[in-house]
Amino acid sequence: MSLVLVHDSTNSKVKALECNANGLLKTTVADVSALATESSLSALDAKVTACDTGSISGTVAVSAVAGDVAVTAAALPLPTGAATSAAQSTGNTSLATLAGCVSANKVAVESSAAALAVTDAYLWGSASGSESVLNELDAYSDSVDVSTYDKISVYGSTSYLSDEFEFQVSHDNTNWFELTSVFVQVDYSSGHFGFISDAPFKYARLKKKGTGMLATSDDLWAILSGKK
Repeated sequence: MSLVLVHDSTNSKVKALECNANGLLKTTVADVSALATESSLSALDAKVTACDTGSISGTVAVSAVAGDVAVTAAALPLPTGAATSAAQSTGNTSLATLAGCVSANKVAVESSAAALAVTDAYLWGSASGSESVLNELDAYSDSVDVSTYDKISVYGSTSYLSDEFEFQVSHDNTNWFELTSVFVQVDYSSGHFGFISDAPFKYARLKKKGTGMLATSDDLWAILSGKK
């Protein structure tokens, strides 16, 4: 058996190391300051338990420095307000029902072209041409119901270049009033006239002022176009 001597730094003496019958070093004092204590082991045990996947509940944040993070779950939680499969199926059923109504002409779908459709009506004359009107007394055109129009235009021509017109409106097609904000000017070279107006009234017509000239007439042609 070898003899191992060690230096005792406390008294500068040399001492021999002693072992028991099993060859284990015997000592009465040991420096354990660097060893894990019971409290540190308990803290470590708590951290290990917290990382146990069997005890995880709620939300776990996962951050990958590079690459993808593989996730396996039977059902991931949806964010607030997200559509479920059931809600999407209900929406598809409603869309199919609406499509069936449209195809069966139960619901009318108005195109942009239809929304801009313009309707014409004759105040004097017709599609065939102008109408002869006496000049002696005041003359009134046919009236048109414009209650469904947002905007109207009135235009036409006269063979008597000195004709004067008034634009009249009515709420009942009986009592008529001149809309003084609209001035009807006749072009003295062509006899053409026209204007555009909003239509916040129900009926509209033109009045041709009489000239007092006996046994004379002129050819009038006037059209009202309305846009819904």
